[in-house]
Amino acid sequence: MLKTEFIEVLSVISHKLYTSATDVMETASKLIPANTFCIANLDSLSTKVLKSYNREKVMLVEGLVVDNEESYCALVTEHAQGPLFIDNNLTHPLTKDMDATQFVGGCSFIGVPIRNEKGEFYGSLCSFDHNFYQYQKRDVELLIALSAFYTNLLDMESTFIQFKAIEEQATRMLEEKNNLLAVLSHEIRTPMNGVIGMTSLLQTTELSDEQTLYVDVIEKSGSNLLAMMDHILDYSKMEAGTITLENSPFQIRDIISHVLQLFSAEAEKKGLKLHAIFGSEAEPALLGDSNKICQILTNLVGNALKFTEHGEVCLFVQNNADLEDKVTFSVEVRDTGIGLPIEQKDSLFRSFSQIHERHSPGKYSGAGLGLSICKQLAELMNGEVWLKDTSEQGSSFVFAIPCPAVW
Repeated sequence: MLKTEFIEVLSVISHKLYTSATDVMETASKLIPANTFCIANLDSLSTKVLKSYNREKVMLVEGLVVDNEESYCALVTEHAQGPLFIDNNLTHPLTKDMDATQFVGGCSFIGVPIRNEKGEFYGSLCSFDHNFYQYQKRDVELLIALSAFYTNLLDMESTFIQFKAIEEQATRMLEEKNNLLAVLSHEIRTPMNGVIGMTSLLQTTELSDEQTLYVDVIEKSGSNLLAMMDHILDYSKMEAGTITLENSPFQIRDIISHVLQLFSAEAEKKGLKLHAIFGSEAEPALLGDSNKICQILTNLVGNALKFTEHGEVCLFVQNNADLEDKVTFSVEVRDTGIGLPIEQKDSLFRSFSQIHERHSPGKYSGAGLGLSICKQLAELMNGEVWLKDTSEQGSSFVFAIPCPAVW
């Protein structure tokens, strides 16, 4: 049976994704050098401006409702299967005689439709410019990518509402629970990769310092959303009991090197030293699931870098021989970051716990699943993960996994 707590968690996730989506769209609007950018919802009679961004001249405000016959949003859905371009609304046959044209004033316009999960028109993303800006191909591609992303968020919201309605239907709800997050991850990943891909293309063009900053924000927001969906998907698999272990030879030194290389650019960007110290030169090959071990280490190092602004993140690797030809290796991830609130130490490894949210709301993104996933993966491999130490000078997490040695 799908528990009420799970529904509440989905509500939190939905809210966070919408907040992130709004941030991405607001930043995207700044990349298009036009005056006004808006998201509008359309029903059979009227159009409502849900979100608007104005640079200099206030052309549209949030909450504005107009009849469809006076709505540029309605023009987008009625007269264009794709983007609708209007170079000059004062002379264009669709807009020159509309009362709305007198309201917004002379401008250039571009709009792309937004559809819901059923393919029906939901509304549009539109941009207006009173200086008659000529929209470029990259502007269009960015709006289309954002439209697809918003469509999938609507799809998620619709699924969430359905789940609330059928909460008491145990069998069906269990099946949906096991598959929901995997579907969401797939559906959101495709348009989000499009947004990230567009930012990569934009970075190859000539941009001002301000625009470069905006592109970086979009890329970071998109990457955070994808990482959040990965964590949620992993958590869903663990709850459903579908995680299986592989068993193949590996070298812990190879895993350490891979993770260091994975985070080297991020550490360099923040000016942090990222390195590892090995307790011994001679290390046996071990038998186990190297991918799961790498996932634990990736979560711990990612957290350490997220909460560290100055200094270093260091990995201390030790091997301890056990009986029956087993070796318990341990990796301590030590940082010089902000430490952890003492009063919340007991909540560290709980699912959806965001330890720093109370002290720094909105500063650190994430679903609060990383340490919970680390704990479950370690226990799945008969190991453990724990907080060794924390203070204002940094934190230290350790995980240890017993593995058969391949001598």
